[in-house]
Amino acid sequence: MDTRPKNRVTVTIMGDEYTIRGSSSPESLEEAARHVDRLMRSLAEKNRQLSGYKIAVLAALNLADELLKAKHDYPRFDIEDKEREGEDELV
Repeated sequence: MDTRPKNRVTVTIMGDEYTIRGSSSPESLEEAARHVDRLMRSLAEKNRQLSGYKIAVLAALNLADELLKAKHDYPRFDIEDKEREGEDELV
């Protein structure tokens, strides 16, 4: 179990507020939220007929692709990622 202190921030993504709790710095959590918001807004602009749910799924797929590419380019990243498992969560 992770015993590191948790930071809590409230962010806005696609007009909805989310409280995020994690051991990353508040700035890092906010940066991640801004990245997701920009990606989702970009997808929504290009695909106006899609529901918010489908935009979220497309954003998740894009982010998963980015993550997998990073893991392939930097194998050590995969080990560090496993060490962080369960660290950040939505509250």
